[in-house]
Amino acid sequence: MNRSLFFLLLVIYCICIVGYLVADYYFGQPIDTTSSYVGRESCASCHQDQVDLFRGSHHDLAMDVATDQSVLADFADQTIEHYGVSSRMFRDGERFMVHTEGPDGEMADFEVKYVFGVEPLQQYMVELERPDDATDEEVGRVQVLRLSWDTKQNKWFYLSPPDVTDKLDSNDPLHWTGVTQNWNVSCAECHSTDLKKNFDLASNSWKTTFSEVDVSCEACHGPAGLHVEIAQNKGLFWDRHHGFGLANLKTDNNLDQIESCAPCHSRRGVIQEGFKPGCNFDDYYALQTLTEPIYYADGQIRDEDYVHGSFSQSKMYHAGIKCSDCHDPHSLKLKHNGNNVCTSCHQHPAGKYDTENHHHHKPGTPGASCVECHMPATTYMMVDARRDHSFRVPRPDLSVRLGTPNACTGCHLETETIPPSLAQDAPRQYLDWLISVDRGNEEVTQIVDRVDAAMAEATMKWYPPESSPAKTKYYESLAEGQSAIAASASSGKAADSSEDNGFSIMEELALDISAPAIVRATAAENLASSDQPSTLETAMQALGDEDSKVVASALYRIEAEIGRIRERQIYSQNPGPADNEIVELAKSVAGLLEHDAFRVRLEACRVLTTIAPGNRQSALDSPQRKAFSRLVGDYERSLMLMPGRAGTHMVLGALHERMGNLERAMEDYRNATIVEPGLAGPRSNLAQLIDVRREQLESQLHNVEGGEVSIQQYETVTRQAKVLTEQAKKLRDEEYQNLKRDIERSQGLPNTFGIHYRFAMASFLQGDLEKAEEFLLSAYQQRPLMANHLLGLATFYLHQKNPDVAEKYVEELLGLDSDHPGYLALEKQMKEMQAKQ
Repeated sequence: MNRSLFFLLLVIYCICIVGYLVADYYFGQPIDTTSSYVGRESCASCHQDQVDLFRGSHHDLAMDVATDQSVLADFADQTIEHYGVSSRMFRDGERFMVHTEGPDGEMADFEVKYVFGVEPLQQYMVELERPDDATDEEVGRVQVLRLSWDTKQNKWFYLSPPDVTDKLDSNDPLHWTGVTQNWNVSCAECHSTDLKKNFDLASNSWKTTFSEVDVSCEACHGPAGLHVEIAQNKGLFWDRHHGFGLANLKTDNNLDQIESCAPCHSRRGVIQEGFKPGCNFDDYYALQTLTEPIYYADGQIRDEDYVHGSFSQSKMYHAGIKCSDCHDPHSLKLKHNGNNVCTSCHQHPAGKYDTENHHHHKPGTPGASCVECHMPATTYMMVDARRDHSFRVPRPDLSVRLGTPNACTGCHLETETIPPSLAQDAPRQYLDWLISVDRGNEEVTQIVDRVDAAMAEATMKWYPPESSPAKTKYYESLAEGQSAIAASASSGKAADSSEDNGFSIMEELALDISAPAIVRATAAENLASSDQPSTLETAMQALGDEDSKVVASALYRIEAEIGRIRERQIYSQNPGPADNEIVELAKSVAGLLEHDAFRVRLEACRVLTTIAPGNRQSALDSPQRKAFSRLVGDYERSLMLMPGRAGTHMVLGALHERMGNLERAMEDYRNATIVEPGLAGPRSNLAQLIDVRREQLESQLHNVEGGEVSIQQYETVTRQAKVLTEQAKKLRDEEYQNLKRDIERSQGLPNTFGIHYRFAMASFLQGDLEKAEEFLLSAYQQRPLMANHLLGLATFYLHQKNPDVAEKYVEELLGLDSDHPGYLALEKQMKEMQAKQ
C-alpha cells in the first residue's frame, strides 16, 4: 500500500471516528423527554455499594407491608390499657390484629396492614375504608393507630397527643380514626416514593398509589428511567440535554442537596405539585417561619421542625455545609462518633473546642459533648429525641431576660428536685418545665429562674464579652422583637403607637441582609400585626428582597393594611379616599404578578383577591389583569393539593365569596362539612350565605301590591325563603353544638381566646346571653387588645341597653384607633343611650 493511500484511509478512519463521536454526543434524548420511576432494582445493578448501605436505613424502613419480618411488636395476645380502654394485640393466622375502640366508639377488631418506622418506635396502620373498585395498587383510607411499640424498651405504649390527659372521644380529630391520624393526608407524601394521593371528593374516598412503599432511591435522586436508558445506550457521553438524567446533588452549591431533602425534612405547606430533586424548594413549598408555637421567640425548636427550618438559620448552612457532610446519605448514619462529628471539620490547634478550656466540663460528661450544648434535643412522640440544627451558642442571659430556653439550663434541670405541685405529672424533659412556666406554675418558675441565673453567671465568667467572639446578633434581635410583640398582645395595656412593642426591632431585622432569609421572613411576617405607618413602609421595602420567603411574608403586612382600610370603609360615609388608598396598595402588589418566584406570584394574586373588583380593575393594567386571571386558577389548584382537609374548602369558599361566586362558595363550605363533619366553622359560613340568598329572594317581594310580583310568585318565594331560614337555623344549631364540644375539650389549654370568641358569638345567636357574655369576657381577658373582642363586648352591652358598662370597651376601641368611623358610631350610640337613661 502506498503512502498516499494509507494517509487517505487514515483520514477517512479519523473522520469516521470523529463523526461517530459527534453523532454520539449530538444525537441524544429530545429536550422535552421526561423520566419515569423504575424502582431500586434498576439502581442496584450499577450502584450495589450504595444500595447495600441503604438497606436497613430509616428511609428503607420508613414504611412497609405488615409481615413477620417487618413487624417488631409483640402481637402474642398482648393487652394495654389507656384512659379506660383495654386494647388487645393478637394474631389471626398470618394477619396482625388489634382489638380497640373504632370510629363509632365501639370495640372492634382491626387488621394492621402496614408498619411505620423502625426506631425508636414503630407505629401500625389500618386500612379503615377501601373503595369497592380499588385495584391492588391502590390504597384506601389508612389510619395510624396510637398504640405504638417502643423498640428500645420492647413494650407497647399509647402515644397520647400533646396536652391531652384523658380519653379521646371517637369523633375527636385526634382519635386514631380522626383526620390528624390519617396517613393519606398527613404522612404518606414523605414516607413513600412517587406518591399520588388520589382523593375523590364526590365519594370522600382515597385511592392512593406509590411506586415504592418506602423512601427509596428515586425519592432523593428523582425518577431514574431516563438515567437508566442513557446508561444502557453504551455511548461515550452522557446526554447533552439531560446530563446523566438525574438531579446533580454533588455541586459546590449546598442548596442542590439540601433542597432535595427539605420537602420531607421541614414544616411547610405545599403550593405546587411536581417537585423533583433539583427543583427550587421555594417554588413548591411555603416554609414555616420561626414563629410560636413551632419555635421559641429566638428561633429554637419547640415543636418538631424536621430540621430544615432550624438548619437554615445556622452559620453552618450559610458556610456551605450540607447534610452529607455529617450524615452518610445512604445509610443515614453519622459519619463519625461523638465529638469527632464536629472536630472532623473544626480542626483547630491544640483541640481548641474539644477541651475543658472551652466547655468547662469533665471529658465524657454531657457538658463536654458538642451536640448537648450546640444541638440540644427535645423528645417528641414520647420516645423520639430530635436535635435542634441551628447550631447556636447557649444564651442563658437571654433566658434570664426574655424567657427563651438554653442548653445549659436544660441539662442542669435534670438534677433538680421535682416540686410537689408536679408530683402527679412530673416533667420528663426541659420542654415540660417550660410548659409549666407558661401555665403560671410559681414553684416551677422559681426553679427555672434560679437555674437560668446560675447558668448566666457561669457563662459570663467563662466567656467574658471582652475576650469572646461577638455573639450572633439576629437570634437576640428575633427573641427581643417576638417576645415584646407577644407580651404586648397579651397585656391589658392600652395601645399606644408611640410605644415600640418590638416592631422597630422587626423592621430592622426584616431589612438586614446579613440575617438569614428565614429570619428576615419571620420578622417581616410579624409586621402584619402592627398598624404603624413605619411597618407598612418597611414591608414595602421588603418586597424588593432577593428571597421569595421574605417577599411573601412582607405581603401579609400589606394585606392587613388593606383589610383595615376596608373595615373602616364599611362605616365611612365617604369611601372615596379609602378606595384611593386601596388602589395604591394594590398597585404595589400587582407589580409582583410577574415575579420570578412562583410563590410570590401566588401570594400577590391571593392578596389581590381580597380587593373589591372595581379597585382591582383600577390598580391593574391589561397584562396584569391577564396574569391575575391565570394565577387565580393556579391558586385554586394550589389549595386543592390538600383536598382531604376541611380547611382547604374553607379557604376556597372564602376565595369564591370574595370573587362574587356565592354558589361555588356554598358548595365549598358544604364540602368542608363532608370532609370533616365535626369541624366548627364551615356551617356558620354556609348559614351566612344562605341568609344572603334568602335576602335576595325576599327583595323580590317589595311591591306585591303594585303588581310587580304575582300572588303565586309571592307564595313561591315566601316558601323558598322559609326553607332557607330553616336550613340556616339547622346549620347554626349544629355549629353551636360543635363549638360547645370544642369548648369542653379545650379546658385547661392556653390561648383559647379564638374558640371562646366564636362560641360567644354562636351563643348570642342562640339567645344564650349569659354564655355569650362569659366567653366574650374570657376572650378579652386573654387578649385585651384585639379589636374584635372589644367590639364584641361593646356591641353586646349596648344591645343589652347597658351603655355604662359598654363605655369601657368603647374607650379602649378608640384608644386603638381614635378616628375609626365604626368606633365613633358606637360612641355616638352609647352617648345617646346614656342621655335617654
